[in-house]
Amino acid sequence: MIRTAVIGLGRIGWCYHVPEIVKHKDAFTLCAVVDTNQDRLAEAKETYGVSGYTDLSAMLAAEKPDLVVIASPTAFHADQAIAALESGADVLLDKPMAKDLESARRIEAAVKRTGKKLTVYQPHRFTPEAAVVRRFLASGILGEIFQIKRSNCNYVRRNDWQSFLKNGGGMLNNYGAHYIDQLLYLSGQTPVKVFCQTSRIANMGDADDVVKFVMQTEKGTILDLDINQATAIPLPMLMLFGQYGTAQVQWDKEGKLELYVRYYDPKELPERQIADGLAAPDRRYPSDQIPWKELHLPILPEHQVDYYAKCADYFSGRGEAPVLLEDTMKIMELVSLGHQLAAEPGTVTL
Repeated sequence: MIRTAVIGLGRIGWCYHVPEIVKHKDAFTLCAVVDTNQDRLAEAKETYGVSGYTDLSAMLAAEKPDLVVIASPTAFHADQAIAALESGADVLLDKPMAKDLESARRIEAAVKRTGKKLTVYQPHRFTPEAAVVRRFLASGILGEIFQIKRSNCNYVRRNDWQSFLKNGGGMLNNYGAHYIDQLLYLSGQTPVKVFCQTSRIANMGDADDVVKFVMQTEKGTILDLDINQATAIPLPMLMLFGQYGTAQVQWDKEGKLELYVRYYDPKELPERQIADGLAAPDRRYPSDQIPWKELHLPILPEHQVDYYAKCADYFSGRGEAPVLLEDTMKIMELVSLGHQLAAEPGTVTL
């Protein structure tokens, strides 16, 4: 049984990590929580019967947990992760790994120094849509994929701690960590060129809420990320552009999530001659009769990969990390590069 402590009882800590730990009671036991809010500590004690602490060092000394789950604001991640590792605990660290690349490297060094385990919570690799899209890409129905586009669009006048740069806030840090990872995971490719531009539009703090982040891979594939928290009309969540058609994640007429695919079989295309003269035939623009086919692939809750089951295997020594530390460091390097490019616009070749 993995004795587990949770740092931070906010949105992600209280609403996700704690319930998941309790749900997976065959692998984890919740032994303590840490938060500066006394009301939240009292709520945790009343609900789960666990000890509450306002000081991390005191908790580590008294409880000696096997695993520390860090769900605090980003600016605290590095110091808290290092303290937990040096106490002898393994760490599950919520994304983003740290406020900046320097802090992430401090954590990486502590992992190597202590020999303890650490993985970062990158759940968008394991969502139902990611599972369905990854399986569909392997089918080859669209032929060569030349672009994958991921969007997260809404209109939010953000006014919490994540709206401020000093706290490690902003959409490039917080959502970028999710979706850059998801794009690389789905493509299975390595970026060689990066472009990034950010803006602050609706956010009430000083951090970015509109992000355009584009990667070109070694195979020439474009991985295109739009994070826009200042739009009243959202873009499709995920789109795949291939040689033989297009697919997108969308809501069907019944309000259920699906992967809609419009494609053709290249064997069924009618013959077509190239007109390479300078006079267009009949003075018309080219048109074509494509024998389009359609697929509607359901995206169901059961397609969700059980993240905490993977964590249980990892921290008990039965399996590898859900997300490798080297993968997370690559994300932190790309996010850091994105900030540099946003300050000095341009494209960087890696």
